[in-house]
Order: sequence, then C-alpha cells, then structure tokens
Amino acid sequence: MTLVDDGSAAPATLAEGTVLLEALGAAADAREAAVRDLVLALGEVVRAGVTERLEGLPVDVVLRVRQRWTDAEVAMLCDAADALTAMPATRQWWAQGVLSWSMVRDVVAAVRPLGRDGRAAVDARLAASGDRLHDMSPSQIAWAVADAVDEVRGPAEVRQRERAAREGSFLALQLGLDGHGRLYGELDQVDTAIVAAGLDHRAAQEQASTEQTPEGSRDPMGHDGAATPTSRRARRRTRARLRAGALVGLCRDALGGPGHEQTPRRAARPLIVVHVPLDRITATAGGLLEVAVPSGLPRLSAALVESLAADADVRAVVMDGARPLCVTTKVDAATVPEDVRLAVQARDLGARDMGGATTVPLSHLHHLDPGSHHVDRMVVASPRGHLRVIHRHGWRGQVDPSTGTVTWTSLGRRPITTRPWGTPLARGPRDGPEPPSRRPDAPEPPPPDPPPPG
Repeated sequence: MTLVDDGSAAPATLAEGTVLLEALGAAADAREAAVRDLVLALGEVVRAGVTERLEGLPVDVVLRVRQRWTDAEVAMLCDAADALTAMPATRQWWAQGVLSWSMVRDVVAAVRPLGRDGRAAVDARLAASGDRLHDMSPSQIAWAVADAVDEVRGPAEVRQRERAAREGSFLALQLGLDGHGRLYGELDQVDTAIVAAGLDHRAAQEQASTEQTPEGSRDPMGHDGAATPTSRRARRRTRARLRAGALVGLCRDALGGPGHEQTPRRAARPLIVVHVPLDRITATAGGLLEVAVPSGLPRLSAALVESLAADADVRAVVMDGARPLCVTTKVDAATVPEDVRLAVQARDLGARDMGGATTVPLSHLHHLDPGSHHVDRMVVASPRGHLRVIHRHGWRGQVDPSTGTVTWTSLGRRPITTRPWGTPLARGPRDGPEPPSRRPDAPEPPPPDPPPPG
C-alpha cells in the first residue's frame, strides 16, 4: 500500500511540515523503543518461568487473554523473544537503530528452523556486518540472512527443501456460479521463472500486434479496431491483466489456435544468469534466478544449477569483485546495447534507488549521465523511484566500481547509499576470515614507483 497526498487537506507551510515530520519520526522512534522493551521483557519473563505459578496460565495465553492480542501477534513476539536470547548482536543493532522491528521479524522468521548454535552463527555474521547493514535495504538484509541460514543448515537440507518445493507445486481452478473462475496455485522457483517469463513474452507479443492492428480489423484479443482504441487500452492494462490475457492465448493456441501446426515451438526454458564470483561459490549458493515477481531473489544451490545447465538457457557474467567484466565499443549507441544492459542488471540484480524493492524484470534502466551507456553510469531503478523520486526531486547517483555501491545525493538533503542485491553478510569468527577479493592465482600487483630523489 502506498500513501499518496490527494490534496484534500489544506497544504502546510514548510515550517509546519518540518514539525509534522519531526513528530512522525519521534512517534516512530517511540514505537520502536516500546516494541524492543516489550520483546526483551517477554524474554526475561519466559526465562524466569514464573507465569504459570503466578497466573495459572502460560505466557502466550496471558497475552491473548489480558492484552487481547491475536494469535499471529503473540506467536511473533514469543518467537522473537526466544530467538533473540541467542542473538546479542541482533539485539544491539536493533537498539542502535540499524535494524528495525520489521527487519528483526524477518531475521526471526529466517532463523526459526535453527537451533541455538545455528542462531548464534547467523548472529555472528550480523555482528561482523555493521559496515554493510547501514547501506542495505530491509529486503536485502532479509535476503542475506536467508542466504546465511542456508549455509548454516548445509547443502543436504537445502536440497531437501528444493525437492519438497518441486513436489508441492500445484494449480487449482475454482468455478463460480456466475461462470467466472479463480486460479489458485504454488510453483517452485524454476517453474515460476518459466511461467512468468513465458507470460510476459506472450503479453509483449500481443501488445505489439495490437498496436499494429489496422482500423476495421480485429486484434488478437477479439476487439474491433475501428470501434475501440485497443492500443491505448492495452497500454493501460496492468501486468496482472496482461498475464491473464497471455495465459488465455497460450491455452487457446494449445487447443488448436492459429499457427499451432505450422510453427514448431521449443519448450519454454528459464533464463538463468549465473554469477561467477570465484571467491564466493559454496555448496549452498551457486547462482541467482531472476524472476519477474516483486520479492527477494531466489537462491539456487550448486546442485540445482548443474541439473539445469543441460535444460536451461544459461548466460554467464564473470564478475571482478562487484564490477562486471564488460567490454563494448557501443557506448555511444542510440539504444542501450544488450550486453551492457545485461551487465548492469547482473551487477544490480534489482532496483538500486532509495527504497526500491523491485526485481530486474519489473524495473527500469536509469542513466546517471544522459546518453552515456557505460556500465558505471547506469543503474537499475524501480518504476516509482525512477519517475517520481529520482527525476522529480533531482537525485544524482554515483557508482563505486570497486564495491558496486551507489551513493545518491540531492541539494540540501542527506546522501543515501545503496548496496547491490545479493550482498552477503560478513563472515563471523566461526566462519574464518573473509575470502580474498583477488583470485589466488592472480599475479601480485606491482609495487608503487619510488618517490623521486630530493
């Protein structure tokens, strides 16, 4: 849900607006402190074990009866109180404002399957990641924590979860009394990529053919070109409506639509962009799957990437640290070259604007310097952040090629830094030191030139 000022209230002056924003910030800080004190107090009560002796009820029942909280709220608070007893660094980052209650809930949900030692291992990585957490969005931190949890759980449990996800895919159709139908289902990561990419590709084809439909003829969706402005209506359709039309079109063709016999079709296969940071390949993290849904980036185990290599369209992007190794002579081309576009998307993996949380297929490509197609002068941005924040309020970005971070500045405003999606948590004491940023077989850099005499 996005709150938008509809102009119904009387506009406030800048001085009044400053006071209102300060009041909002103070209320938010007070709420964070109150929830933090509540969770810590709940943990102390649970450890003391006196609730049943004093009240005759378990602590969760007391919260439901006395405070009238819902089951979901009580379960979340109790889980947080239990998990944070083994995670002192997480409690510290929460107290310092680096993590919010929303982010702590994501961390608790991720570490719920782990035991005390596993939670302590993830907490050690959070403790070592202070310089990264400040610049990572809540979604990126949740992704990094889930990635660390997968490493702690080990490849066997990851493969078991992936197998259960594949076996649990389903699609159900519920028919209503009015003749309409509702689809319900759940797909694993690979099937989701195939369906999303296939529907988006089909929708783009139908949009292109609709816009080229001459007057007096009928477009592929069955509308008269002379009667209704189909091209304008098609452009206004939401992605959900476009995908619904594409699904109907695919099923229609499968049942004998035009061209189904004359045009042989290859089975749909997902496009997997395999990132190859040579110093970060592990048994539980072999690649990332780009899916056109507004959520975190699905992680693929090395075993699953190997199994897909023979059945998927695989494109590799070799990374030098956070910088994609891309050489092109088309920097000044009229349109962004496809290889440059892929390199920028492979580096960013999702929206890099302030608060952007859309994946690559749902995002725009933003030129930091208009007309320049260099990989260091372009970033991926969410549609809302690109059009309503960056351009409207004059934000300018600067990419650090060595780390991939983007620093956004605007006159009179505090700079904001964003990190690439897929940034992992730093390694804790139990994991050993960070791997070297330079390949082990790479030659040593030459020593600096000696200063001139005198």
